[in-house]
Amino acid sequence: MTPHRVVTWPWLRGVGRLVLRDWLAITIGRTIFAWRVLTDDELEHELEHVRQWSRFGPSFPIAYMAASMLARRRGGRWYRDNRFEAEAREAARRKRA
Repeated sequence: MTPHRVVTWPWLRGVGRLVLRDWLAITIGRTIFAWRVLTDDELEHELEHVRQWSRFGPSFPIAYMAASMLARRRGGRWYRDNRFEAEAREAARRKRA
């Protein structure tokens, strides 16, 4: 299992909405910050981001933003079509299967 820590602070909901309306959690390094308790699927999604952080290290935010810009340039959505988000959704799907 990937070493990680989950921090749940309900007040984060309002702060995060300033950036992304329907956000639930954000992963920074091995720490997952959420405004409510995560379901197993949601946790697996965030754990994929922990694994991505461990592969890319401190350059992960730059790689993530580059993937968002590439998705937009290709006519997609910056979040939904970001390859890192697609990988995280796939990890959650595999967990369910």
